[in-house]
Amino acid sequence: MFRFPLAVASLLLVMSLPAVAQDAQPSFDCAKASAPVEHAICGDATLAKLDGDLATRYTEELARAGDPDALRNEQRAWAGERANACGILPGADDEVPDFSADQIGCLKDLYNARLSALSAAAPAEGAVPDAAQMLNGLWQLTEMVDAADPALKDAAQQGRLIRLDRHGLTSLGGQGCAGPTLESIAEVRARPLDADERALIAKADKLGAAAEGKDGIAGFCLGRLFALYVPAQDGSLLVADASAVYRLQRLTAKP
Repeated sequence: MFRFPLAVASLLLVMSLPAVAQDAQPSFDCAKASAPVEHAICGDATLAKLDGDLATRYTEELARAGDPDALRNEQRAWAGERANACGILPGADDEVPDFSADQIGCLKDLYNARLSALSAAAPAEGAVPDAAQMLNGLWQLTEMVDAADPALKDAAQQGRLIRLDRHGLTSLGGQGCAGPTLESIAEVRARPLDADERALIAKADKLGAAAEGKDGIAGFCLGRLFALYVPAQDGSLLVADASAVYRLQRLTAKP
């Protein structure tokens, strides 16, 4: 397939997209676009507008964030992951890559999801978090708080990507639950529990300080308690299962 040299292609790209330049400005100068994902954004007016809207929303949320450094790290991680998540690979320096409709659609979905995640209102004091909003999405493990197996704690877990879905959850130890049912931890405490389940509930007390007393979500698989998910003040998710207690930071969220 014939490909334009980068300088020529970049010039043609800017000349052919007046809508992007005038009505749908992204957060960067398209004339200086270099990364493939930047060319994808500049080549689609909707994506360009989404990029600009996201930059504005992020700036607004950063100004009111209780932990701006955590939000900055979260946004950088999301931006660094979007190309890989949509199958956009690095190209040669002298070529502008071609993008499929699926790749462009994937980027639009990611941007809309990120906008939704930044816009989501904080739950009311004492309210049980919505399970789908709280769990669904791509997360990154940022801290191993504790692990039953020393080998698991010593493994290279930090930075690991974990996709959580209410229809399929997996622990660090490899235990899987294909169709969990979800309810608040407060409700679970009132249930009759066996010794293993009581031990898991006890881990929730260890998460209480970091979560500032917030209630969380308990996942059940075939009627047995599988894992606990507690939202922390900084937007991270504290997880306790039979294998470990660990902290996740959201990268993307499902729309």
